Amino acid sequence: MKDPLGDAPRVDSRRAILGVSVAIALFVVLIFVRPSMAMTVAIAIGLIFTIMLHEAGHLIAAKRGGMKATEFFVGFGPRLWSFRRGETEYGIKAIPAGGYVRVIGMTNLEEVEPEDEARTYRSAPYKRKMVMILAGVTVNLLLAYLFTFAILVGRGQDSVSTRIGSVSAESPAQIAGMKPGDRLLSIGGVNISDWDEVSPLVRAAVGKPTEIEIERDGATRTLIATPEVIDGVVRIGITASIETTRVPVITAVGRSATVIVRGAGQTVTALGDIISPSGVSRYTKTVTSPGAKGGFSENERPRSVIGIVADGGSLVGNDFWGLLGLLAAINVFLALFNLIPLLPFDGGHAVVATFEATASKIRGKRVVIDQRHLFPVTAVVIFMLLMLGLSTMYLDLRSIVSGT
Repeated sequence: MKDPLGDAPRVDSRRAILGVSVAIALFVVLIFVRPSMAMTVAIAIGLIFTIMLHEAGHLIAAKRGGMKATEFFVGFGPRLWSFRRGETEYGIKAIPAGGYVRVIGMTNLEEVEPEDEARTYRSAPYKRKMVMILAGVTVNLLLAYLFTFAILVGRGQDSVSTRIGSVSAESPAQIAGMKPGDRLLSIGGVNISDWDEVSPLVRAAVGKPTEIEIERDGATRTLIATPEVIDGVVRIGITASIETTRVPVITAVGRSATVIVRGAGQTVTALGDIISPSGVSRYTKTVTSPGAKGGFSENERPRSVIGIVADGGSLVGNDFWGLLGLLAAINVFLALFNLIPLLPFDGGHAVVATFEATASKIRGKRVVIDQRHLFPVTAVVIFMLLMLGLSTMYLDLRSIVSGT
């Protein structure tokens, strides 16, 4: 792709290097003064490396495919610092909102030197185009897999057990004598093998004294509790205990992929909820009317990079495994986000390349899409992304200032 802000004037290198050095020094001082900020800084660094590795995937695939890559930058806008190695310029730009690799001839509208035409993206065979386009997504999925594998082997996998984790004060469960650590065996005579079976049985027994069989210290006990409506929900006042079990290396090989697929499904569902008509309406309320009924809660709404860094530190605490889990989730999200089949996403370039290759084979001659016809759609997508980015940053800053 091309930096949309690439025409901005170059920043004085000495001042830029001084400014970056001062920023790094302040971060180091901040970590020493407030050790709790170390994880926040680690998340920020992890995001930067994730972006760099995504773009490095494109760069390596382009070079191996014989394409000419002229720029590899972190950030957009004015150049802060750069160096040239071979035909590629590497560097940092002023706006840290992502990164990009510039491969010549990405569209049929770009003008290139005649001697470089054979090395343009548009002149490459279909397979090489697809390898280059999907290289970034592949890197994201590989990183997510490696992080997930490390968590399963090093820390273990969390699972919801049938053991009680907590008991609410003055709840039916506490009145009945239940305690954290008790294992549920049956409710109303129905045996329990999974915590998901608890809620339906509790709802069916609302307002009725019900026998609940538990195991405590190896002994079986039968208690009587009466489920009641609390805050509009039928409950007895207990939550499940989360148990962590280490996964053998061989088992983790396949289970890591399963976890990623499950996470990808949840991400697609969440994205679908946001871009649906009802989701757009809810998000609009969230932006225009803080705390309004019908908007997204703080836990549900989308986050910008600011929010990920700010909230991520409190979310993972000082847990190294939590940091890996967050980075794994971010990589899955970036992979799916880039696969959206619209320009300027990687998925959009893949759709165009596939259409051109298929049409060329059917017609027996080369077919090239005139991308001027796609500009209106691309402009709308870019506008929507810009609005989403600005609004999420606004919400994140508002949340930080208000302390919510």
